[in-house]
Amino acid sequence: MSANSIDQDYFLASDEELGRLQVQAQVWQPDAESMLDRIGVGSGWACADMGCGGAGILGPMSRRAGDSGSVLGFDSDPGLLDSAAAYRETEDLSNVLLQLGDVTQPDLPHGAFDLVHSRFLLPHVDSPVDVLGNKVALAKPGGVVASQENDHSSWNFYPHCPEWDELLDLLEQTFALRGDINIGRRTFHMFRECGLEDVRIRTSVQALQDQHPYMRMPLIGAKAMRERMLEAKLTTAQELDRLINGVEQAVDDPDRVQFTFTLVQVWGRKSPTWN
Repeated sequence: MSANSIDQDYFLASDEELGRLQVQAQVWQPDAESMLDRIGVGSGWACADMGCGGAGILGPMSRRAGDSGSVLGFDSDPGLLDSAAAYRETEDLSNVLLQLGDVTQPDLPHGAFDLVHSRFLLPHVDSPVDVLGNKVALAKPGGVVASQENDHSSWNFYPHCPEWDELLDLLEQTFALRGDINIGRRTFHMFRECGLEDVRIRTSVQALQDQHPYMRMPLIGAKAMRERMLEAKLTTAQELDRLINGVEQAVDDPDRVQFTFTLVQVWGRKSPTWN
């Protein structure tokens, strides 16, 4: 898939982005499974994965909802939805439907879903609070709203890579032009403030070794956002190349491990008497 197939308003649009999303789905799938188990997703549930990308958590949702349930994968990017369709066929997810639409203003029936989920979506929208409100509106009274978002506090290499701190700071400055990439640390309180009940939180950090492909995620992001960084005068081409080269050496070092960002999972229940 070419970069032209992915929405260019998306900060991470690049030739490598689809592959990154597929690796990402694999890395975090065990945590998605754990979250869905804690929520209690079961047979007959109607689930929605907002901003599902090329896979999201469609598989784990589909297996739990079963033949009597349904899963809607919703995304604003037609290229990524094409990949989700291929994933659906490969995994034989017969209860999964895919729909193209604006994730910030979804044209979907309110009160229709037992579970409304999104992962790594809120930093990419203009108003995370409004998007969360839309998710709540889509949930049935008594239904569950869930999110999985980033907190970079734990993201590091060992042995330490001196260029990493500078590159991570640059990535965060660039994302700040669009939204809060560390919004995961705020989502628990956001869920409470929008009126959800019994709000729960769970976190996870992955340790990557042996040149795992997901260790390259920040490099893919830096290359995708290169022009934005330079246009905003956050760095120079020479300096950015120096940082990327230093981190590439760390990623390619078989003796280095990488601790990922913290995945923050939050879910809460819509009151049965919500109106």
